[in-house]
Amino acid sequence: MLTPTWQMDLFIYQTIILIPIYIFMLLDFVISRGKHKTFQSPYYTLMVSQGIADIATITVFSSLVLARYFSFGNLFLYSLRPFMPIFYANSGPMMFVMRIVGVFLITTQRYLTVCRSHGTLNFHLNNCPPILLILLHWFLGTLIYFPALLNSDATFENEISLFIMTSSIHAQVFSVTVTTSFFTIGLSIVIMYSRIAVVMMKARRKGRMSNKSSTRVQDARLTFHVFVLIVFCIICFVYYLGEFVLSFDVDRTRLKAFRLYYPTVSGNLSFINPIMLLTFNRDVQCRIRKVFCGCCYSSPKVTVASVIRPGKSETGGMV
Repeated sequence: MLTPTWQMDLFIYQTIILIPIYIFMLLDFVISRGKHKTFQSPYYTLMVSQGIADIATITVFSSLVLARYFSFGNLFLYSLRPFMPIFYANSGPMMFVMRIVGVFLITTQRYLTVCRSHGTLNFHLNNCPPILLILLHWFLGTLIYFPALLNSDATFENEISLFIMTSSIHAQVFSVTVTTSFFTIGLSIVIMYSRIAVVMMKARRKGRMSNKSSTRVQDARLTFHVFVLIVFCIICFVYYLGEFVLSFDVDRTRLKAFRLYYPTVSGNLSFINPIMLLTFNRDVQCRIRKVFCGCCYSSPKVTVASVIRPGKSETGGMV
């Protein structure tokens, strides 16, 4: 049994508090689809898919935490070499790719809703079966990371620490895969996000003239939610970049010390979404009040697109 660190303590507390809330929200999105049109939008479908990736990341790492820090099943995991070390070595970077693909798809949906609300692509997206959107998310993430899966080589250091020893070629391939996908997807997100910001600023000026303050508040919530997700993706990417550099050290001491921050960095990328949904999403706040308090307010369904083109509305949930 290893001695828990403050990073691991923080991860455990966050998991115990936030994951049940996150699961409850995702289940409510699915169960409420039939009764509430808001949760039928592609935005909430992609939120469910992103939530599955977030929870899968936490679940996989938690199984390793139980083995390392609580000596629960560590000998069993150690006996499953070479499959389990390869699985754990790939699960982190692969799920990071999966989550940034999810952020990209969510940003794309918001971009089409705000900037191309009456376009053909937005129409097809709004009428796309939910299962196809989820399959698209997971197919793209797997396809991007597939080259690293073909060059996987890892083993456990021993049955107590279960420290994962990866080969240099594996570290190089998955690092190049993560870096390339991050910069490509990140550039696309920045372009769409900047365009959304421009449209929101124009809508804000028009909102001042028409005194539609509720729209400006919703625009601010949308902007901040997307911005925070992008920031946490950048932080996680910097971690993987540092791990790639340290993986070439013959002495693994610095790499072991650096990996202590993995549960904090990668975990917070998953934990931030339920926090942002509870804090900035009025639809989620309304559902929480209705489920636990039996009351709910009717949030205004005014969007950026409806301000720019009066008399027309767009489909999709609000942030």
